[in-house]
Amino acid sequence: MLLPQPTLIETSKLKTHPNNPRYIRKDKMEALKRSIAEDPKLMTAKPLMVNTDMVVFAGNQRLRACIELGWDKVPCNVLDWTEEEQERAMLKDNGHHGEWDTDMLANGSYNLEQLQDWGVPIDWDKPEPEEDKPNEPKPCKHCDKMIP
Repeated sequence: MLLPQPTLIETSKLKTHPNNPRYIRKDKMEALKRSIAEDPKLMTAKPLMVNTDMVVFAGNQRLRACIELGWDKVPCNVLDWTEEEQERAMLKDNGHHGEWDTDMLANGSYNLEQLQDWGVPIDWDKPEPEEDKPNEPKPCKHCDKMIP
């Protein structure tokens, strides 16, 4: 299924989704704005997704960043999707399923400041999470019952 070519739409005509469960801290917004300003072509490569009422259902934070950067228009895909499809896209668009190969990043041509500017979390000193193991029952410290 091919998506339409992005259309430049005036930011004043766009509305953020009222049920967007995502928010962004000020420092992350500043990083997002730097990222967009540094590589504006990425906005065309990954345009905002909006419905026919001009409500953004994927890309709300990028819209805010572009407005703060003074953009009058942003690339959008206008999609006539059901509410369920929009909601699913809103959540999946922010799903970060992969993991970083920290050895590759640490030994590559990147520097830490550059990676942080690009939004790559640098928390390499944290231990790797243990594999999911079933919880073994433990005795309650107040009585002898086993707690699953």
